Amino acid sequence: MYAASSCNRIPAAEQTPTVAGIPTDVGIPTGAGIPTANWTSTACDPSVSATAGAHGDTRGLGARLRNAALELLSPTRCIGCEKPGELICAECLERIEWIDAATACLACGAPFGSVTCTECRGAPSALAWCLACASYEEPLPSLIRGYKDGGERRLAEVIAEMMAARYLSAWRDAGTRLAGCVPEAIVFVPATRAAFRRRGFDHMEAVARGLAAYVGLPLADALAKRGRADQREAGRAGRLAQAQGVYQVVRDVRGARLLLIDDVITTGATMNAAAGALVAAGAAQVAGLALARVW
Repeated sequence: MYAASSCNRIPAAEQTPTVAGIPTDVGIPTGAGIPTANWTSTACDPSVSATAGAHGDTRGLGARLRNAALELLSPTRCIGCEKPGELICAECLERIEWIDAATACLACGAPFGSVTCTECRGAPSALAWCLACASYEEPLPSLIRGYKDGGERRLAEVIAEMMAARYLSAWRDAGTRLAGCVPEAIVFVPATRAAFRRRGFDHMEAVARGLAAYVGLPLADALAKRGRADQREAGRAGRLAQAQGVYQVVRDVRGARLLLIDDVITTGATMNAAAGALVAAGAAQVAGLALARVW
């Protein structure tokens, strides 16, 4: 399922296109419309085959030979169990503890809390609603580390497809809970400059582009992040303090209803601070979506 690297996995020829088996036509309400001058097109490149080799683009004989050589020297292995052949195998996919949007806390993304949440206890939030795809349990920690710090950039599409599938299933199964905010564009929580220099790329930008293509929303590269702090080593109080005032809105978002995405929600400080900056800049509403929730 996740061995190829192409955004053409949504089958155009089918009457009901799907993402990871979930119909993309799930009755998400249509937004009222926003200015599109600042949004980025997410159209896939039709010249990239859906059967691209495990090491990426297969355009041209030279590229195919190069990819074959890379696969011979360093075979693709499952990020969760090291089994050769796929970026993440079926057995590891089965281990993921997906979160049901019907019972999750929409304030902080915790798996349970639709009535009373013991994680956020109803604390005020700048988010209209917040969803996480799965609990932060293996193989997701390995997948996220492998992508962000291990140099396995092909995992961006794996993460994007997972997030798209859970986003669409949430609208299908719990759409009435989300109807108060219908996102019209996707925004991502940006990396710090230090993290960008260390990794050579912004990990959530790549995911956001794939997600936008899957769900049919434009991408708004609207946030910049000040500072150098790495929140992964901070406790709850430290995360809350570090998140304040670090996000700058660099695009016109006035009147926009946005879907803000990140990889992991721990305390919710990052997501809430970024959403607060967008709302302060004039965004009408901001909803949140993360791959994983620590709880």
